[in-house]
Amino acid sequence: MSNFEKENRQKYLNEIIGNLEEYSYRSKRYNINYAVALCFCTKDISLNELVRVKRKTDKYITLDSNLCCVVFDCIDAESSKKAVQNLKTEVEESCLGQEFFSHVATSIEYESPLKLTNSLFVKLEEFLEDLKSKGNLVVNG
Repeated sequence: MSNFEKENRQKYLNEIIGNLEEYSYRSKRYNINYAVALCFCTKDISLNELVRVKRKTDKYITLDSNLCCVVFDCIDAESSKKAVQNLKTEVEESCLGQEFFSHVATSIEYESPLKLTNSLFVKLEEFLEDLKSKGNLVVNG
């Protein structure tokens, strides 16, 4: 992850976890599962103009202009993967050949919003390190 993302990671985690309180409560209390997708484009574009939340109970969370997450409510692991694939298909074209990252984690896999969110950022770090090693990403700092 570039220095910018590392410096802001705690802010991003707090933003996401704060938005997951209601979903987490309902998951624990009523066994209603949810999923969180983290999306990042290496091109400096505004993802909030590209990512469309389909259902009223889902939530789009802006973290930065080219970094966001989407919370999918009442969803199982397989459906969440399909939802992220649909989201990726919608957005990739607008990234104009730049790299696009998306990964999803579910409340089924992780017992806490913190662990769920951390897992997404670990995957993003791996993605960025891979791009950096291939020379497809210039990291400042």
